[in-house]
Amino acid sequence: MSEQYQKEQFAVDLEQRFRDVMQWAVTSWPDAEHPISLADFGDVHKAVQAIAQRVRDPSGEALAPSEGGAQFVNIAPAPWP
Repeated sequence: MSEQYQKEQFAVDLEQRFRDVMQWAVTSWPDAEHPISLADFGDVHKAVQAIAQRVRDPSGEALAPSEGGAQFVNIAPAPWP
């Protein structure tokens, strides 16, 4: 198996397992008066997608903010003390 294939399989498996955990959490939530939904996992889902993308292409472009990337990236160096 090639290294790229292994990375892709890992990323696919990571995303699938996370979807499974989200579904389990929604269906197994113990407080019926205050249920949770898949929407409650939105930020975490974006973070998992960003990790999977980084596994697939570690040297790739940063994700857009709408895809879970940073809103602001400071590219100015810190001043010398």
